[in-house]
This record gives sequence, C-alpha cells and structure tokens, in this order.
Amino acid sequence: MATLEKKALKGGEWIVRETEAQHVFIPEEWSEEQLMIAQTCREFIEKEVSPNLDRIDKMEEGLMVDLLNKAGELGLLSITVPEEFGGMGASFNTSCLTAEATGSGHSFSVAISAHTGIGTLPIQYYGNAAQKAKYLPGLSTGELKASYALTEPSSGSDANSGKTKATLSADGRHYVLNGQKMWITNAGFADVFIVFAKIDDDKNLSAFIVDGTTEGLTLNAEEKKLGIKGSSTRQVFFNNCHVPVENLLSERGNGFKIAVNILNIGRIKLGAAAIGGAKSIIGDAVNYANEREQFGRPISKYGAIRHKLAEQTIRTWVLETATYRAGQDIEDCINAFIAEGVEPEQAKIQGVASYPIE
Repeated sequence: MATLEKKALKGGEWIVRETEAQHVFIPEEWSEEQLMIAQTCREFIEKEVSPNLDRIDKMEEGLMVDLLNKAGELGLLSITVPEEFGGMGASFNTSCLTAEATGSGHSFSVAISAHTGIGTLPIQYYGNAAQKAKYLPGLSTGELKASYALTEPSSGSDANSGKTKATLSADGRHYVLNGQKMWITNAGFADVFIVFAKIDDDKNLSAFIVDGTTEGLTLNAEEKKLGIKGSSTRQVFFNNCHVPVENLLSERGNGFKIAVNILNIGRIKLGAAAIGGAKSIIGDAVNYANEREQFGRPISKYGAIRHKLAEQTIRTWVLETATYRAGQDIEDCINAFIAEGVEPEQAKIQGVASYPIE
C-alpha cells in the first residue's frame, strides 16, 4: 500500500490533502487518440441519433438494435474491452470521455451505456476465461446486446433483499431460476442478461449469465416512461429457467459485491454522460436566446438571461472538472495496483472501489 499512497490519492483524500496543480488532470491533457475517439462518438450521435429522435421515442421496431449495431461497427461498444477479445483496451478515464461524447444521445445514450457498462463489465471483470472468450467478442461488436437484471418489486437500493431464487437441478448440470426483475434497461432486445439471484437459502446474491433465448424467460410489455422514452425498459420473468452451471459468474454468494462494484463504475460514468447532455443543452439554450426576440432585440441581450446561461456553463464546467479529476485519480490508483502485481481486471475493480465518495 505504500506505493499506492505515494502515487495516487485515496478516495475522498482530495478534501484534506494538498495537491500540486500539475498533478491534477484537466481535460486539456486529453491525448490526440482520446480526442479522436470522442469525436467519432459525437459524429455518430450527430449523424445517426439526433436526426432520428422522434423515431427513437416512438420505439420503432428494430431501430435501437440497428443503432447499436452501427455503433459496434465503429468500435464504440468495445472501448474498455481487452484487445484479446476484440476491444480497444482503453483506460478508465477514456471510457468516461466516451460516455460524455455519447451523453447527448437521449435514449440512445441510455441503451449504449447499459450495454457497455453494467451489461458487459460484470463478464469482463468477473468472468472466467471461458466466459470471457464466449461472450466478450460478441458484446464488443454488438453481435450480442447486454442487459443487467438486479432490481425487483421489493428490492431496489437494498439489492441483497431480492427474492429471485436459484436451485441446482437433480443432475447437477443447471441452476433453475425462478423470480422476476423490473425496470430492466435493454431487456426488450437483449441477448445476454446478467441476473442476480440467491442460491437456495444463501444470505447473499449470486450472479448468473443468462442467454436471452433461455426457455422460461419472458418479458412484460415496454414501460411507458416520462422521459428517455426510446430506451427499452421491461419486467423480466424467470419460470424454471435452466441456466448451465458454467454460467455462474464468479463465486457463489459473490453477486452482491459484483452488483455494488459495477454500479459504482456506472455512477461515475453517468456523471460523465451528464456532461455531454449538459453541453448540448447549453448550445440549444444559447441558440434559442439569440433567436428569440422580445422588446425589439434578442433575449440574450438581457442580464437575467445572460446570468442563466452563465450559470449553466459554470456548473457544467465544475462537473467536467470534478468528473475527470476523479476519473484520472481512479486510473492512477488502478495503475498503482497493477504495479504491485494485481491482475489488471481485478485492479480496475479495486481502483473504482477505492473511490466511493467521488
């Protein structure tokens, strides 16, 4: 740990520890490669997503799947997937930057984030060699679409209180799943579900990789939502679903830890995605303020409107600054763990887990 303390801030330590300015990452330090990746993401949103927002919100059949396929062709689903499985193997902070670059994509940003984050990362971080080889190449290209099934009618933030059960079949070859999940993003078209259930009377959840074609897996109708209307959100039911024992993810009873760690990663990337949405809205607000006229001149000439625009910009700048500083601190922490001999994927888990405050 001595090496880690010298090279990287501990979680929350920035509040009490002096840090020299040159040791704080700022967005001006993005490399040319990182900026090119981000630009590819923005161009995709501009060309493929923004012109089709009405069609997306109407949930036109097959449209979201088609968009994810196109994103996969450009490599946008494989940013953090290791190169050996067809991915780019990019850094943690790079993945935050790509989350920002797709964050203005309305419902599409929800679908791609769920796929690349909470849908893919459990296998990438916790899967064994056979599971990674089977699923990661397809997930990185978009041939497979992923979904994350944790929440139940009686368990949300208290995830470990879930009632979905798994029992070992008589021949010992399958776990038989019974239960239901709700508010599951990408459920309507997912090929792979990360499902959390308790084996027998275990106190802690276990995690399973469940193929979307598994017999006994059924879906409710799409939820009608107030916002992000174009993202698929459904209830998922498991009625005697036979899941091969080799699809148990990690160890028995390790599901709660997987759920918490993966959601922590998702939360900081959601902050990055919010930056992209906020920047897009600032642009819309400025354009409108320059076009809308009252009392013979654009409303952008009035102090009250200028104050609103300035406040938007300030808050977004602060969010950007905080997010990428935290992202780089996590990246430094990951690299410190690797330098100490920790396996790269385990180092990523430990690195993110070291920053719960951020």
